[in-house]
Amino acid sequence: MFNLKQFIADCKNTIDQPEPHLLIKTIVQKAISDPSALRAAISPTGKTLSLKDSIIFRSQSLTILAVVTPPGMRTPAHDHQMWAVIGVYDGEEPNDFFLDGEDGLKKKSEKVIGEGDVTALNGKAIHAISNPLDRKCYAIHVYGGDIVNQPNRSMWNPKTLEREPYDIEQLGLYVRDMSERKVTS
Repeated sequence: MFNLKQFIADCKNTIDQPEPHLLIKTIVQKAISDPSALRAAISPTGKTLSLKDSIIFRSQSLTILAVVTPPGMRTPAHDHQMWAVIGVYDGEEPNDFFLDGEDGLKKKSEKVIGEGDVTALNGKAIHAISNPLDRKCYAIHVYGGDIVNQPNRSMWNPKTLEREPYDIEQLGLYVRDMSERKVTS
């Protein structure tokens, strides 16, 4: 059975290890293997959570989020400037990955993180996520730092594909526009 306090402690204990994201990938895999217990521990109401409500744990070196993605939602391309581990325990989270070079933002690959899947992103990853299903997607995201106050993050305007400083309020406006109009980045 999933134990939230133990999960947080296990994640915290990896931070000073070499390649902590690989160790956390194993910890997240174990956590999502019991979706009912995980959901009960981190989102008892099952409602879509705001960023503030989705924070399970946050410190300078580690952030753990309970992420609930509504049907049809899309995000613009964005980076984290830190490694991330994503585990989906209900639904699916398609990811488009990009490179930002001299010719601007270019899609390089895609990966669907399905129910029961865990993936690790390096600190340089640029991605956009979506939920094409007609039901919510539930995932746990673990970041190698304080994702809320990371000052050097970027996002890309979904219409112009120009890089902009990451702004959670502007991101929300982009998400609403992209989700309503089904615009792809």
